[in-house]
Amino acid sequence: MRNEKLEGRSPAVRMRLAENRALSEKARLLRLTGDVSAVRAPGQFVMVSVPGKFLRRPFSVCDWDAEEGWLTLVVEHAGEGTGLLQALEPGAELEVLTGLGKGFALRTGRKAPVLVAGGSGLSPLVGLARRLAEAGCAPKVLLGFREERERFGAELFEGVAAEVRYAADVLEALEETEHDTVYACGSRAMMEELSRREPGEAQLAFDVRMGCGFGACMGCAIRTRDGMKRVCTDGPVFEKWEMFNEKWETGKC
Repeated sequence: MRNEKLEGRSPAVRMRLAENRALSEKARLLRLTGDVSAVRAPGQFVMVSVPGKFLRRPFSVCDWDAEEGWLTLVVEHAGEGTGLLQALEPGAELEVLTGLGKGFALRTGRKAPVLVAGGSGLSPLVGLARRLAEAGCAPKVLLGFREERERFGAELFEGVAAEVRYAADVLEALEETEHDTVYACGSRAMMEELSRREPGEAQLAFDVRMGCGFGACMGCAIRTRDGMKRVCTDGPVFEKWEMFNEKWETGKC
């Protein structure tokens, strides 16, 4: 499958849909085959072309294997574009920008890592959990869903997590769980709240809307202690200490 360089950015790769299966009423797992050598760390993302649409859609890499040449994506129905992707049959080809963004840094010396997800934010934590387990520190996993009927994804962590639990209030569940480091992915509001409440070290992956995926449009910018940062190029993963916290800045904590 051919690669096409886009102005020095990550290559656009033609990938083939090998599997499309349901995870829940609204979410599906897509497995794509092709060149995934640009994916180097859990937490990176891809931009996927949608048949008949001009803009690509961003998705966290759920898991991948560079040697075997595949990656998986969790696609949750959020509109017409994701609906079109969910309806694709195996064999369909898609153009994908791969290996985008900054991923998680594995800290394998920690004995009690906890992975925290808000909804479909669980996606990049699957590949992370596998790599932590391979390094000898299988993590605990907390999956946050407000409603029981919305829950999905626990099965994706089978064999790589020490424990997987669902929680309506995942940040409260985190406070009740013994840990020495946190890896998390969720909405901007959730990540900002976690940065205020978590006393220890944490890496936070922001699950936000994106336009271009390579820093040109500034549509995904967030406020940090060093000014505005683009989630697509400076992240999606940020250290907790990078987050702007009014209490920290005013000395009120």
